[in-house]
Amino acid sequence: MTLEGKRVIVVGMGRSGQAASKLLKAKGAEVLVTDMRPEGEVAAAKGELEALGIEVKAGGYDPDVFKGVSLVVLSPGVDPKEALWQGLREEGIEVVGELELASWWVSEPIIAVTGTNGKSTTTSLIGHLLRMAGKRIFVGGNIGAPLSEYVLDGERADLLVLEVSSFQLETIRGFRPHISVFLNISQDHLDRHRDFREYLLAKARIFENQREDDFAVLNRDDPRIWGLIPGIRARPIPFSRMKTQEGVFVDGDSIRWSLSGEEGEISLGGLPLMGPHNLENIMASLAVALICGVGREGIEEALRSFEPLPHRLQFVGEFRGVSFYDDSKATNPDATLRALEAFSRPVVLIAGGLNKGLDLGVLREGADRLRAIVTMGESASRLEEVLGKEVPAVRACSMDDAVRKAFLLARPGDIVLLSPACASFDMFRDYKHRGEAFQEAVRRLKG
Repeated sequence: MTLEGKRVIVVGMGRSGQAASKLLKAKGAEVLVTDMRPEGEVAAAKGELEALGIEVKAGGYDPDVFKGVSLVVLSPGVDPKEALWQGLREEGIEVVGELELASWWVSEPIIAVTGTNGKSTTTSLIGHLLRMAGKRIFVGGNIGAPLSEYVLDGERADLLVLEVSSFQLETIRGFRPHISVFLNISQDHLDRHRDFREYLLAKARIFENQREDDFAVLNRDDPRIWGLIPGIRARPIPFSRMKTQEGVFVDGDSIRWSLSGEEGEISLGGLPLMGPHNLENIMASLAVALICGVGREGIEEALRSFEPLPHRLQFVGEFRGVSFYDDSKATNPDATLRALEAFSRPVVLIAGGLNKGLDLGVLREGADRLRAIVTMGESASRLEEVLGKEVPAVRACSMDDAVRKAFLLARPGDIVLLSPACASFDMFRDYKHRGEAFQEAVRRLKG
């Protein structure tokens, strides 16, 4: 697409918005960036962009600035269903997201990964498998660097591995992965999506522009995902935790595959990712590696050398027989239930935070694995209602307080698990900040 001399507005000045702005400027567009935050909160980014000749308006969206624009690029945090953007579309103005924008200048094959949980782990694992096989790989999207940064950088890769969220997929037009991966689906982001169906359909857009020579790697065990098959043109490749006759599947203590006439098997023993849910992440990654021509020995070696990402069932330490695990990335109830499945020993759960419009009542399904729960944040009362009749429930006022109380409730051999089932923004900058606070609290307890 030619944008030379055209007026383009980028909405949102986070990392993806800044990257989109710089890419548009490099392509010759007249760029304005606008952000709801006051100028003082975006001063550093504002100065950097203005030095490149990009106009910046902070403190809100003035509808008048959108007159005469050729294109509007929304950051993922901006809801494309808002009346202002709907009105612009009705006027014939194209409104897309940063992922779509950057894809206009990408010719390399794209591997895109979506799902409610496990996206970052799977995206990183796919990148690791392919790098170990000698391929030049860019890993980014919703994890790490936005796709616009890759386009701007100029250094080419053989394959692009992108984590993509429902927010990013809402605003695509022609974005087309060669390999799409749909890991799982459960309630999440219902503070943004009107209902669960809208959330599912946003995720399903990952397949929208694929063709018959592309691949769709799907979770065979989830009927809501497998039910999308009739509308997918790409070749479906299933993965399953139950034994099947095709795709990639678990068979006893092994993962086996049958794909394009080739069969193989690797042992589950010694793999660094723990928990049944990580089997799905491994199988999906393995399917992608097989499609890309990686052999069995290369896959097994790479799997065993992969280092799990921080704040995802990360072992923090042991103190007086109690083991501490950081799963701060679990920002919805399904992720917390999956974390509980990873342990055979009783768990003292630290949970709570900012609920995203989700049903926390589903956590009762994991009550038989709990010794007790320590609640915190805005959702503390609701969690106590949900689980207080099932197990002892204690409220904490800070992360240090939560770790101390959880330790006192635990017995030797138990697990203390931070797996909040909620977002972090009521008390912390993000899930990373929350996980770091937990790890620091554990270190202080041991000290």
